[in-house]
Amino acid sequence: MFEWESTVPEDVGMNGYQLNAMRDGLAERQTRGLFVVRNDQVVMEWYADGHAADKRHSTASLAKAIVGGTSLMLALADGLMNADDRVCDYVPQWRDDSVRSKITVRHLATHSSGVEDAELSKTDRKRAEAEGRVASADHMELPGWKGAFWRKEPDPFTLSRDDAPIIFEPGTQYGYSNPGMAMLSYCVTASLRGSAQKDVRSFLKKRIMELIGVDDEEWSCGYGQTYEVDGLPLVANWGGGSYTSRAVARIGRLMLRRGDWDGVQLVPPEHVDHVVAYAGTPLPGRPPENPQPGSGLGWWTNYDGVWPNVPKDAYGGAGAGNQHLLVIPSLDLIVVRNGGMLGKESWGEGFWGGAEKYIFNPLVEAVVQ
Repeated sequence: MFEWESTVPEDVGMNGYQLNAMRDGLAERQTRGLFVVRNDQVVMEWYADGHAADKRHSTASLAKAIVGGTSLMLALADGLMNADDRVCDYVPQWRDDSVRSKITVRHLATHSSGVEDAELSKTDRKRAEAEGRVASADHMELPGWKGAFWRKEPDPFTLSRDDAPIIFEPGTQYGYSNPGMAMLSYCVTASLRGSAQKDVRSFLKKRIMELIGVDDEEWSCGYGQTYEVDGLPLVANWGGGSYTSRAVARIGRLMLRRGDWDGVQLVPPEHVDHVVAYAGTPLPGRPPENPQPGSGLGWWTNYDGVWPNVPKDAYGGAGAGNQHLLVIPSLDLIVVRNGGMLGKESWGEGFWGGAEKYIFNPLVEAVVQ
C-alpha cells in the first residue's frame, strides 16, 4: 500500500525558503494544519499546537467535493445516473411540479438549481427589520425551514425536498445552496438501489477510502448520522465531514492521478475529468475581494483563470474557515489547509481572496522548476 515519503522542497523543484514563509504567514492566520505534496512526495507538513497528523479536522463545505462530488463521480462511472438526468427521476415528489421537474443533477451539483439556500438572506433581514428585530445569522436561530434544516427537524432532506423554495428558473443563475447539495445526495442514494452499497458513506468507504489506505479513524462524513427518508438511507454531503489532512490529500492524489491508485484504476479517467471540469453552468459573482471559481460537478475549477497566478487546470474543494484542498495537475502539486478564516473583511479580503493571497499564490510562487 502506498505511503507518503518526505523530501526537501529543492529536490522536487520548490523553494524551501518561500514555502517556509508561506507556512509562517498561514500560522499567523489561524491555520491548524498544512500539508503540501509535489511529485508524490511530502515537502511540507505542519500542525499547530493541539493539532496533529492523526487528528481529524472539520471539513465544513469541503465535504461538497470530497463527499458530494466524489460520490457523484462514482455513480456516474458505474452508469447509475447521468449528469443531465432530471432529478424527478430520483425524487418522484418533484415529477408534477412545473419548476422542480426541470431541475437536473448537473444543476444541483453546480449550485444552479434555484433551490434556495438555508442561510440568512436579504429577505430575512428585511422581514426582521419590518418586525423591529435583529436577524440572527446563527444557523440554528434562522426562521422557518432554514433553521429547521440546520437543527435537523425533522431531517434536512425532507425539508430540502418539500420546503425549500425555488427562487429562480433552474439553470439560469448561480445560487449557492446547501439544500441543493442535500438533494444531490438524495439522487445519488436513490441511484444506489439494488447496489451492494446502499448509502453514500458505505459507497465511499468500499469504493475509495479503503482502497486508497484511509482507515475509519481518519475520516467521517454526514455529521455521523443517517436519515431514513422514503426508504433511502441518506447521508449529508454539504458539510459534517471530519478528515485528517493526509486523508484529504489521498483523495487529492487519486484525483490528480485521474482515478489510478498505484496501477489499479479505481475510477475511469474520463469520469474524474468530467467532475473537475467546468460544467458549463452560470458563474457566481466575482468581486475583487472574492474571486470565486467556476463549478465542476461538486468541485471548483480555475478553468478560466479567475486566479491568474494559478494554472488553469487547478481544481479543488473548499469550506468555511478556509478548509481547502487544491490540486494542480500541471505542477503535480497538492495542498491541504485546515484552520480558521484567513482573510479579513476589514482589509477587503473575502473567502476566496484570502485563499488566493495566503495559500494559492505563495504556493505557486514557490515552484521554481
